[in-house]
Amino acid sequence: MDSMSSFWTLFIVIDLIIFWFIFRAIRRNRGNRKTRRRNAFFLSSPSPSSLSQERHPEITELMQLLEQSIPVSYAHSVRNRVMEAHPEITEQEYDWRWHELKRYFMLCAIMNRVPMFSSDVDELWHEMLMFTREYQQFSEAFFGRMLHHAPHSGGSQPMPEERAWFDWLYVECFGWNRYSASLWGTFFNHPLPNDELSHYYKLTTSAQPAGNRWNTQENIAISQQAQQTVHKIVQHLRERVNKAVDDPEGKQLPKVNYLQVDYLLLAVVWYSWYQPEQFAIHMHPDATGNAGLASSSGCSSASGCSNWDTHHSHHHSSHDSSHHGGSSHHDSGDSGSHSSCSSGSSCGSSCGGGGD
Repeated sequence: MDSMSSFWTLFIVIDLIIFWFIFRAIRRNRGNRKTRRRNAFFLSSPSPSSLSQERHPEITELMQLLEQSIPVSYAHSVRNRVMEAHPEITEQEYDWRWHELKRYFMLCAIMNRVPMFSSDVDELWHEMLMFTREYQQFSEAFFGRMLHHAPHSGGSQPMPEERAWFDWLYVECFGWNRYSASLWGTFFNHPLPNDELSHYYKLTTSAQPAGNRWNTQENIAISQQAQQTVHKIVQHLRERVNKAVDDPEGKQLPKVNYLQVDYLLLAVVWYSWYQPEQFAIHMHPDATGNAGLASSSGCSSASGCSNWDTHHSHHHSSHDSSHHGGSSHHDSGDSGSHSSCSSGSSCGSSCGGGGD
């Protein structure tokens, strides 16, 4: 009887070991397929600089300040660290991730609360932080203060308004292309909040918008380049809000086209104001045409936050870092067909202050 029990025990243990090896092999194979699709997608991509679309002179000047703030040796050190830790990342994909991280920093210089909606881009930010002295010097040079990044605190909560502002500001500054969208996930799933848009209606050119959405000299010390960019961004938003609100029937509303950015952003404001419940449906009219978007679940789990340190005051700003769907382009399917996903929601978690 004892020998029989021992036999079955050994049999079960062997089965469990075999099952574990099979399970690992399946997971590894899935990961390899995703990596191959991702590599194929970025291997066929143009260089980020060839698609750069800083839409305003102020954005170009802010980009120049950013480039001057990152020493070449620092950029090379970050690149080497990432590529050694992640040999599956191609040179082309790294270039796009780095390109998008620099754009993210520019958005942080403009807007007060900028969630991080890409785990892939956030990965590079983490590696930048490993070079403590260089990161502090960069942060002080570009932001005029320390931009902290806190680790993932766990949990999640919806943050559609923050994603809506991220989408609008990103496209206003840089336009849209499918390679950037493959890292950030689906744009324009969520309408801009109506109560905030109302602040810009009939706002005079010299007046400052209500609230603390934008970085201004009134709330923190910012560079001249960032100040000029904020002024330009607010000016364009004010013009679009007035145009949309004064056109309730949508007679001047163009067809949504992600390659016609000015028309696209007018549509964002109009549908946010008049039809917020159907916003995502209107903003994704044709997943296979020009408005085709990178496939994404539209949900973000938080990876961290950041807060500002200044020499004059401690100004807390929740740069909530969130991984888009926990995957971004990693789980987005094949390398060429990026379909629209308008049913998702942006999520994030609240994070405390402090840095890594």
